[in-house]
Amino acid sequence: MSNTYHSQENLKPLSSNINYFYETHRSLDNVNPFISNLKPSAAGLLLPFSEDFYYSSTSNYPDQNKWSDSLVYVNSGFAIAPPSIGVATFDGLNKNGFPYNPELTTLTQSFPADTLTSRPINLYTSATSQTLDPLSDVALSFYYQARGNGDSPEVNDSLIVDFYKPNQKTWQSRVWFSRGNSNSNINDTVFKRAFIRIKDTAYFFDGFRFRFRNRASTTGNFDNWHVDYIFLNQNRGDSLTDTVQNDITIAEIPTPFLKEYSTMPFQQFVGDEMASHLSVRIRNNGANQVNMGYKYRIFNSSNALVFPEYTGGYDNLNPYKPNNFSPPGLGYSKVSAHAFPSVKDTFALMPNDSTDYYIKHFIFLNTGASADINLNNDTVVQYQRFRNYYAFDDGSAEAGYFVNGVGGKVALKITLHKADTLRSLRVYFDPAGNVTNISGPTSNYFFSLNVWKNSSTGGPGNLIVKDSVPTKKPIYYKTGFKEIPEYKFSKPLALDAGTYYIGIQQKVASGISVGFDMNYDHRTSLYFDDGSGWEQSTFKGSLMIHAVFGKEIPPPVGISETAIPSAKLYLVFPNPAKNEFTIRSFEAESNSFQLLNAMGQLVKQGDYEATEYKVNTEDLNSGLYFLILQNSKKQIVLQQKLIIQH
Repeated sequence: MSNTYHSQENLKPLSSNINYFYETHRSLDNVNPFISNLKPSAAGLLLPFSEDFYYSSTSNYPDQNKWSDSLVYVNSGFAIAPPSIGVATFDGLNKNGFPYNPELTTLTQSFPADTLTSRPINLYTSATSQTLDPLSDVALSFYYQARGNGDSPEVNDSLIVDFYKPNQKTWQSRVWFSRGNSNSNINDTVFKRAFIRIKDTAYFFDGFRFRFRNRASTTGNFDNWHVDYIFLNQNRGDSLTDTVQNDITIAEIPTPFLKEYSTMPFQQFVGDEMASHLSVRIRNNGANQVNMGYKYRIFNSSNALVFPEYTGGYDNLNPYKPNNFSPPGLGYSKVSAHAFPSVKDTFALMPNDSTDYYIKHFIFLNTGASADINLNNDTVVQYQRFRNYYAFDDGSAEAGYFVNGVGGKVALKITLHKADTLRSLRVYFDPAGNVTNISGPTSNYFFSLNVWKNSSTGGPGNLIVKDSVPTKKPIYYKTGFKEIPEYKFSKPLALDAGTYYIGIQQKVASGISVGFDMNYDHRTSLYFDDGSGWEQSTFKGSLMIHAVFGKEIPPPVGISETAIPSAKLYLVFPNPAKNEFTIRSFEAESNSFQLLNAMGQLVKQGDYEATEYKVNTEDLNSGLYFLILQNSKKQIVLQQKLIIQH
């Protein structure tokens, strides 16, 4: 187990896997197509057996057409510089993300934890009807990494491989194993390769299986191993020469199309929020230089192409060469049009905040190049979401972030381009926590929702609101499973356009752990105060606190509204108005307006269909007026006084 400390802000392993526990904005896509549609064959799988967990963006469980259990966590965030996108992570948590043994008090002992077991494999007959035997050069290879973005396994922890003897119906234990480290393994980012030749005649029957398993502290997300690029086949030859495959791959989820956030409300979106370019990590796992191309396409929820296809053209890609210490991945593509594709378009205005785009990234070999043996990892699906909240993270957490000190504070920098209403915070607390005391509410777990102004020098300034929220100590196995942890302000807060810092203040000295994404780096938007003053975070990553905005916007002070349906509210500003005023709604629909003077005479009227409409008042005298809004059914949706003052 390892913690990372920078001053009084800290990272530690999570007590649970919040990616299972909470419905994060990423988990909407994590429907496992393999379990639900599984129709396993009665016969054993034929060679070759290949797995690189390329489906990590759409499933957090292993493909049940290849594996008979689902205890490991398939993901694209925990490993550092994996051979291809997606790994299987072994830890101390079960398939639901809870500790195997939450009541265990000692953290120094290791116990059996996750397993990943192949489906039966036919090692007697090959796909070409050839009889297999110990002379067929059958071997299993895979790549593995200790720690990565997770917790470092200690020397009493281990990753183990077992083989199954079909006729004897027994497992041969520890045909291969690796122990953890005596140090925290902070800098080692290289995936190591294992090669296990299969020679025992007891394995060469239909029904052979192999499995990975780990021993770990089973009280939380501890002692991580990451496994990738599993390959079982015949004619493997010498282990020293059989080290590369003709495979180009996208190794990670590309960065978001937004510059500052991963998700934001569409009503707050402006063109300046678009990133100028993406970061795409492409690698060549083969032995020779290849000529390859890259492109991406953006689709809306109706599967229609939004922008013209981006094409980066063709260029050469050298074989990947890892380096032993961070920063990792110096062997990725350096071609600008592939590694840093430009973003030239902007997303069109949509009628509501709940709009998702999905982006398909493609890589492909030029005609005449050696065959790419794994086409599955050549396409990666990415989502760009517009919802009613701001988020910096990728929807998954690899660590827990906390601040030491009673009254410790954390805040995220949010910029509003238009006046809006802050309604709540979604705080992705580590839900397991300390489970030895579950008697109920405790003042240690009270916290407040805070909003600060932007200071003149940057960073949080004067406090705008401090809203106390009495919370229960998280009882992960009794309440809350799959519930979004949303904490509402006692009174929605109307905020003008500008920069704000939104977060929480704790009442426990040891800190309350919040999910921390290690992959999207927004440390410049994260601030903390342990009692010594505000500081900008030094940790690379993003804190999983989502500020929820929008809907039911209260009017500015001095304006009274009547006849407003609860589901459709309108905002009229400024009031008093000078040369114009604006009518804003949160859904684009057909409306009409009438402006009456103090004598009840109609002075202006018009129809519009937009979320924002401006009315010119330069030709009107100063004084009191009455504004009436009607919808397409001629129902009055707003009546209010309006003052014009030139």
